[in-house]
Amino acid sequence: MMAVLIVAVSLYVLAAAITDARLHRIPNWLTVPAALLGLLYHTGAPGGMGILASLAGFGVGFVLLLLPALLGGGGMGDVKLLAALGAWLGWKSLLAAFALAMVLASLGALAVLAYNSLVGTKESGQAGPTLREMTTARPKTQKPQRVLPFAVPLAMSTWMVLAWVCLRGG
Repeated sequence: MMAVLIVAVSLYVLAAAITDARLHRIPNWLTVPAALLGLLYHTGAPGGMGILASLAGFGVGFVLLLLPALLGGGGMGDVKLLAALGAWLGWKSLLAAFALAMVLASLGALAVLAYNSLVGTKESGQAGPTLREMTTARPKTQKPQRVLPFAVPLAMSTWMVLAWVCLRGG
């Protein structure tokens, strides 16, 4: 039954990563069924961790990104993505995937900053935006665009955690 979990979770994070990369959002039609299926799997599957552990993973996943989303540091799709993933992985494996995703997202952001700095130097003769450009207020209606959708590093980290679980033998 572990194979079902690995395939289901792998396909879920793949679909979320592709959707987030293309549309910059993760729709409810993807997250809600995934959460329900994770809860059902762990309730009924012989190798499942049980409903309480699945609910704990769901809750931890929801809480981890709720405050940043409310403060404008991400979207509610990311919150629901992480909650559904928690329903499948449980809170311990979810925390490992989340921590690794944060590292990967940070490395990706640094790579984008370095690239933009080099391209800015090459094309305009200066390294990145000027102080005036960085401090100029944007219209309130314009939402800042994320450069790297969070579902992408989360998918990569989840696959790493699943590989680790497989190597440990379940």
